[in-house]
Amino acid sequence: MDHAQALNQRREETARAWAISRGAVLVPAGLMLPVAGTDQFHEFHPHPEHAYLAGASAPAGVLAFDPGAGWTLFAHVPGEDEVVWTGAGEPLEETAAKTGLDRVLPLAALGQWLERRRGEPIAIIGNRDLLTDPRGYGLASFDHLELDVDEELSALLSLSVSESRRAKAPDELEHMRLAAQASRRGHLAGMRLARAGITERQLQVEIEAEFFREGALRTAYSSLVGSGPNGAVLHFAPSPKPMRDGELVLVDAGAEWQQYASDVTRTYPVGQRFEGVHRDLYALVLQVQAEAIAGVRPGVEFKDLHLGAANTLAAGLVDLGILRGNPHDLVDRDVHALFFPHGLGHMLGLSTHDAGGCLAGRQPSDRFGLKWLRADLPLQPGYVVTIEPGVYFIRALLTDPARRAAFADAVAWERVDAMLDLGGIRIEDDVLVTDAGAGVLTAAIPKSIAEIEAIRREALA
Repeated sequence: MDHAQALNQRREETARAWAISRGAVLVPAGLMLPVAGTDQFHEFHPHPEHAYLAGASAPAGVLAFDPGAGWTLFAHVPGEDEVVWTGAGEPLEETAAKTGLDRVLPLAALGQWLERRRGEPIAIIGNRDLLTDPRGYGLASFDHLELDVDEELSALLSLSVSESRRAKAPDELEHMRLAAQASRRGHLAGMRLARAGITERQLQVEIEAEFFREGALRTAYSSLVGSGPNGAVLHFAPSPKPMRDGELVLVDAGAEWQQYASDVTRTYPVGQRFEGVHRDLYALVLQVQAEAIAGVRPGVEFKDLHLGAANTLAAGLVDLGILRGNPHDLVDRDVHALFFPHGLGHMLGLSTHDAGGCLAGRQPSDRFGLKWLRADLPLQPGYVVTIEPGVYFIRALLTDPARRAAFADAVAWERVDAMLDLGGIRIEDDVLVTDAGAGVLTAAIPKSIAEIEAIRREALA
């Protein structure tokens, strides 16, 4: 089955799940966002629900569904001025062939299509800017059409799509494997090029260049590169800071392929080897990740995987003399979250933090050790999740007087105070849930101590 056929099957299954008998559903892609002071725009990302159902990526597109007429894509056709400045875009017939849709019409036809449905209930999922900026979609206004936007139905249909997006179809997985392949090339370049004197920003540029050389058109998210203490900032934007011998560098970067994301983190020494406590902590995080990946299988609750990882990490920190006490008790008190504040991972797909991460009816926890957990559901075949444990020395947490008082008996504070500039270690892979357990899409990206040190020795020889 090719991609267009897979899209048609996806739309058929979605229409059956929606089971609406009248009215229509609109799925806008979103509009371009201008960069102030220029005649250019920010890079466009279509709303994931539009990309999932339409298979299209152009701005101002609207996928429409009517239970009688089926699916129609309304695509923007550039005028003469746009052609001069930004090009003619994709011809409608090419869009039709790529998406498998029988009806791909100019966006100018949307108003008449909606006019024929005046007074009928309308659901809107995808980008809501159709309501706030209808002129961007060629409509003088939305209110004059006297369409009844059913917000409750819109939310239900969006939830249905989110649930469908959890399990990835073969064509989606192929895109994600290619994204992982491009990410491998970039991360290998980073491991070979990092050295004292190079800046975080320079390393970012070299890594991303390899993504693009492999065929990726963009990164899945803004790449994170933090060396030394900057590695303790969970989403650190690369800076002009030069790397120094004796530091670790944490690189969280992923390529995107046909709108599907990869999400990979590797941490390695600026020098040739992991030394001292760096080596001990890296080995611990690697152990935590290996155990969590081994626990991935259908039916397993992701929250249980997270708590299992937290217990393993806490036990390791006790062994290293950083924490004191029984590991299970430490996790119950959320002491581990001083060093591992985020969740074990998240869903991955058309979004880096993909839809459907929380089972309907479940509410996020406000516990210190759980409030940033982005997935709370039982795993099922076809799901792709990240597994990304870490350990960090975050000054904001570790120097907070209230936390130091609350955990006075549980943390070897004198040891921690000597490590406040260590930074962070995170190891992240993209994991497919299969009937047999876990399939690691990013397994070809080195992460063992032996593999990384071999690359570093060769690079710095």
